[in-house]
Amino acid sequence: MMKKLLKIILLLSLTHFLSACTKQNQVSEKGNCGTDVPFCICNPMSPKCEAKTVVVNQFLDRPDKKGVNLSFESVKTGIESASLEEINEQLSSLLNQIRSKAENREVSLYVKCVGKACRRLKNLQQTTENYLGNSREFNLQSDEDLADLVVSIRLDGEQLIFEAFDRDGTIGDMGEIVARAGLGREVAESGWSLVTVPTFDEDSNPAAPMQFRIMNNLVTQSEYSGVGVSRLPQVGLSFEAAVVFCQKQGRDAVPPNVHVFEYALRKGIIAGHRRSHREIVRLSNEEDEIEGQLINYDNDLFDFARSLDTMLIFSWVTGDYDVSKQTYFQDDLGFRCAYWTE
Repeated sequence: MMKKLLKIILLLSLTHFLSACTKQNQVSEKGNCGTDVPFCICNPMSPKCEAKTVVVNQFLDRPDKKGVNLSFESVKTGIESASLEEINEQLSSLLNQIRSKAENREVSLYVKCVGKACRRLKNLQQTTENYLGNSREFNLQSDEDLADLVVSIRLDGEQLIFEAFDRDGTIGDMGEIVARAGLGREVAESGWSLVTVPTFDEDSNPAAPMQFRIMNNLVTQSEYSGVGVSRLPQVGLSFEAAVVFCQKQGRDAVPPNVHVFEYALRKGIIAGHRRSHREIVRLSNEEDEIEGQLINYDNDLFDFARSLDTMLIFSWVTGDYDVSKQTYFQDDLGFRCAYWTE
């Protein structure tokens, strides 16, 4: 009788043990980390997440950081800081003026550099020829004597000037400047570049892109203080202090949101600094009429709902974004400004 009782007790104990192991192996479908953390971060073994890798604070279209230009600043001042986008803007204006004068007449163009312009801006003549040559209405000539108009590129101080001269009176008077465009000192010296950022509709379908301007380099100590000539980056500021400085630049400038920063990074038009390996970046505000359109929720793994009380810190060493409170600051944390162009 005692042996039977022991067998029954042993069987019940084994059954209870196996039942407990089964419960431990079951994957909970309820997240234990709260609503702030994605489900698959809390429950990576869930069947829902078997084929899905979720990495917070990243864009899924560059999970291995390909296409990111992690370059450090080589200080550029004056007209040398003008970007390709800014130069193309002026060439577009020049062509539109020529079109208006030509009134559908065939016109041939010749490009000529004058003075130091093409020595100070690398590949400037080739860039100009490529842009003009891609226009179907005009022919690009390699011989000045065969051209109707001569497009002259020159510098006036820190101002880059494009001028189209009518050689023989084809669309204007002989020797007349029929078109003129210039990249001004203000744009060139401030070091702002144009960046195009894709947008999405409510169904995450691509929509018309938007354009923003962003500082090529970090805000310097002399720019921040308004005195001296130091090119070292201004570091050790809070998010609020960075916002205040940017707003003083006008045009509703603020530190760049993560979408503007990311696409400027991919285009290689911004650089870090060896004295500032980290940088303040804003979370895009999903409630904002403009910034909300930049977010693709299928691709952009950021907690955009926290844009008002948190910020991102970008590492120029690793290419990663980390989240932080906006009150955080440290000695190697720099910043720059950006604004939307309507």
